[in-house]
This record gives sequence, structure tokens and C-alpha cells, in this order.
Amino acid sequence: MIDSRLILSDKEFVKRELAKKNFDTEIIDALETVMLNIRSEKTNLNEMCRIRGVSSRDPAVSADEKRKLRERISNAEKDLKNLEKYAQTLLYDVPNIPDGEAPVGADERDNVVVFESTDHYECLAEAPAPHWDVAGRLGILDMECASRISGPRFGLFRGKGAKLLRSLVNYGMALHEEKYLEILPPHLVSTGSLTFTGHLPKFSNEQYKCESDDLWLIPTAEVPLTAALAGEVFPAGTLPGYYMGYTLAFRREAGASGRDTRGLQRIHEFHKVELLKIAEPSTVWAELADLLEDCLRIIKDLRLQYRVVDLCTGDMGDKYARCFDIEVFSPGLKKWLEVSSVGHFSDYQARRAGIKYIDAKGKKRFAYTINGSGIATARVWAAIVETYQQPDGSVKIPDVLAPYMGCDVI
Repeated sequence: MIDSRLILSDKEFVKRELAKKNFDTEIIDALETVMLNIRSEKTNLNEMCRIRGVSSRDPAVSADEKRKLRERISNAEKDLKNLEKYAQTLLYDVPNIPDGEAPVGADERDNVVVFESTDHYECLAEAPAPHWDVAGRLGILDMECASRISGPRFGLFRGKGAKLLRSLVNYGMALHEEKYLEILPPHLVSTGSLTFTGHLPKFSNEQYKCESDDLWLIPTAEVPLTAALAGEVFPAGTLPGYYMGYTLAFRREAGASGRDTRGLQRIHEFHKVELLKIAEPSTVWAELADLLEDCLRIIKDLRLQYRVVDLCTGDMGDKYARCFDIEVFSPGLKKWLEVSSVGHFSDYQARRAGIKYIDAKGKKRFAYTINGSGIATARVWAAIVETYQQPDGSVKIPDVLAPYMGCDVI
């Protein structure tokens, strides 16, 4: 969440910046009113407590007057608590303030392509087929069987298709094991953990919940990795911290009016390697650039055609201050597929999770969180099958994955 003090100190700045995210800034006016009421209530409560302290030593004040004062204080404390709870509810609905360098725009049409690769593997198939056709003929992907098991928008990988997916995960983990601390977290998390990262309370309809428990299936390892650091105070000079986790990810992928739902474009469950950094504000740009390169490593090694897109303010999502998407080209679908979002959240998540560091002057400060997908397997798997399909219907294995696969072709 944003620093609530900004609303009282520079409300117009907050409204102007959040309007860039298409946010209804009337909530900021409501928040200002509530916060001013909280300030007034605190002043009144402090004054009543002062009077109680004085009257407790004054024999001229009757027991009945003291009792009534205690009741007024108790009621004032309850009112203040309710006001603070309401302010917190409103504040949780407020997006992060976008970085000043982020392109301003209304939606994805205003995103900016900042780089597109020229050195990549060229598909040899004369008329590239979509991955579900190629994989279906080879018997390595069975969407119909997955649908019978779980319903639509799930994938079932067979034989070398399953091994290709596992090879992507193993290679993605191996790329970063010397730099990032590996954490294998739970796949079920509490409401609090999802709130830390900004996935709750606003986006509950996008998550899967276990109705009998206060537990949710994780939409990304970002959630448990961040929660694992909740309440942490990093000693001076110990940041940045680098963490990675391999997990399944579960999402209620809705698609756009029913589009992009065939094959592996938008599925509800997929395998993912996530990278997370905790940094001081002064190093956020260097760390973000470094993380973007880390997330690009496997895409470059696979020699997939890719591009980097700087998301505009209206498309980057609530929690981001700045966000870059990595997209790979799908020759069978003739479209770009987003395979990683890499961005920083300023102190938006750290404030929710209480992640701090000690600065050079010995003061506690909120840290910055930076996050990106080291490898999101489903769409990358699809892009490999489509890019490396051969004229005879086989699929060549990218060179870097051959040692993990134990073969050169499917």
C-alpha cells in the first residue's frame, strides 16, 4: 500500500498520479476525510486521557464522574479503532503510484516496445501449425484428457512433452542457483500472505480459495517468497537479497471475452520459476535492469524470438510502480505471448508485509521489492513446439535443453 501520509501532505499529487492508472480518485478524497477524522479523534482521546490522569489524583472529582470519563474514553477508543479499520480497507483498494519514468497511457495499446530480438531460431516449417496441433500429432499434449480430469483450460503433458516441461524448470533453476537463494515454499497460503503482495483483498475473484480453510492456492511463488520475509528487518549493508522459488501457479485466467483460450495460452495451472529481490530504494533501477537480464537469459538461450515491452500506466496493474513484459513470438499463432512480467513495486508490498532495512544512519526504512518470472513454462513450452517444429512434423530440441532431455528431437 502507499504511504498514507502522502494523502494528507500532497493529495493532488496522489490523485494526479493514480489517475494515470485509470483509478477512481474519489476514494482519495474519502480517505482524506477519514484520516482527518482519525487525527481529530486521536487529539480528543489524548485530551480525555490527560484529564483522566489529572482527575484520578483530584479528590474533588467524584467516582461517578471518573466512571463516566472512563466510559467516554472506552467509546472513543472503539470509534477510533473502527475509523482506522475503515481507512485500512480504503487504503488496500488504492493502487501503487507509478514510477515517473513509466510511459503514460490508457491501456495495452499505449505500451512501448523497447527491444526486439534479431538473433533467434527461424521456424523451418513452411506453414507453422499451432502448438496444440503439433503436440497432438506427436502425442505429447492432451488437452481433452486434461479437460475430462479437471475441466477446461488445463493441460496434460505426456512422455517427452512432460520431460520437456521438466527440462525447462531444471534448466531455469540451474541458471540462477549460484546467485539466488532457492526456497521451496508451500503452495497454499493464508489471506494475510496474499494481502502482502496486493493480490487481496481487491482481486479475490482471480484466486482459488479452499472454502473450508483460510487458505488460497498461490497465483505465483512471489506470494510465499514475499510472505517468508514478512516482518524482516535487514541489517545495514545486507541488501540486496536474492530469492527464487519453483512452484505451481494457479489462476482463474479469464481471457479476453473468451479469446486466447485454446491450447496453453491461458490455463489455470502451470509450472513457474520466480525470482524475487529485496533492495534499498537507491539501487532499485540497477537491480531491476539486472533482474530483467536474468529473466531474459533462458529466452535467449532457447533462441526464441522475443521482445521487451514497457507497460504504460494504464496497463501495468495495481501493485506495480514500473513493469516490463517479456514476450515471445508464437509462429503457429502468429502472435506475441507474454511469458514474464518484470517490475518493481517500490515500498507498496513492503509496507503491507513489514519488510524493512536499517539505513546508513541507523534508521528503519521500508525496503523495495522487485520481482520477475525466471521461467513460466506453459507459454514457453508452446513457443518451443511451434518455433522448432520441422517440415516432417517433428520438433527439434533447443541445444541447451538436449542434455536435460537426453534426445535432440521429438
